[in-house]
Amino acid sequence: MQKFQITFNRLLLIVLAILFSSTFVTILKSTLVNAQNSQTKMTGEWTAELNPNKTDEVQMTFQRRNDSYGFNMSSNSVSLKELQGLTRETAVSAKTSVNFNIVREAGTFNCEGFFNQGRGAGFWTFTPNQSFISAMNNRGYNNLTDEDLIRAAMRNLTQKLIDELKTAGYSDLKFEELLRAASHEINPAFINEMRSLGFNKLSMDDLIRAKNHDINKKYVDEVKSMGFANQTLDDLIRFSNHEITKEFIKSMESVGFTNLSIDELIRLKNREITADFVNGIKAEGFNDISLDTAIRLKNREIDREYIKRVKAKGLTNLTLDQLFRIRSQDIVK
Repeated sequence: MQKFQITFNRLLLIVLAILFSSTFVTILKSTLVNAQNSQTKMTGEWTAELNPNKTDEVQMTFQRRNDSYGFNMSSNSVSLKELQGLTRETAVSAKTSVNFNIVREAGTFNCEGFFNQGRGAGFWTFTPNQSFISAMNNRGYNNLTDEDLIRAAMRNLTQKLIDELKTAGYSDLKFEELLRAASHEINPAFINEMRSLGFNKLSMDDLIRAKNHDINKKYVDEVKSMGFANQTLDDLIRFSNHEITKEFIKSMESVGFTNLSIDELIRLKNREITADFVNGIKAEGFNDISLDTAIRLKNREIDREYIKRVKAKGLTNLTLDQLFRIRSQDIVK
């Protein structure tokens, strides 16, 4: 009986040792993981330059490298007031060490480094805002990554904007669309302005396109004054892209190109047809110049100076077709 008791006690000690060892290993692993996570910081580099034209604005560039996303860089204009702990006097002084924070809803960038006569550089550390993460979870944006939070902070995404967009009818936006809306300043005021112009059902992509091309009430009214009312968003963007102005239309009318369509105006602008170019051709005796002829002449690099060189060779009283053949056969350089 005593031998059995000794054997049992030894067995009990072995079991307790195994249990203790297993628990200890689990605790140790957990401690190591937590320690590793606590040491994992979202960091990167920053550069900055004071805007020479706006005394209260700084152009900030953030860089970050990681294994998942590679190299990322983002550049934004930031109000000097947002750089908590940095004054303009410090930024424009000789090389000075700086430490300032940029506080956004998604988190805070702590920036360390230096400024030297309006230019700065250094390193940043990002600390996420747990309240923002919870608020995003409540709005259906779950499992946001560290990179998501950094981008949200860089673009200054706010809960207010998300709720305002939802009230304006944009309730099912993806997280990427929210970031784009924030970075392009798509807000209820702009949405309502576009709706007042008849654009009631624009997608977020279309709103961003409109904002990028400065399509607003002022521009639409300007296009109307040129004789082009009730244009589609695509046509307004084409007008803006090709810089079709009232002055350009008037200059084309002055050489006889009237009642032009949007496509015709764009063709003329793309070929850099000017009133001086057309008047120069007319001055050499070619008075009947159509829009298509003007474009053909421009494409073949036939202008007033070329026609003068042709005449200097004794080739006078030519028709336009003859002029085109001379050019194509390279008779006159």
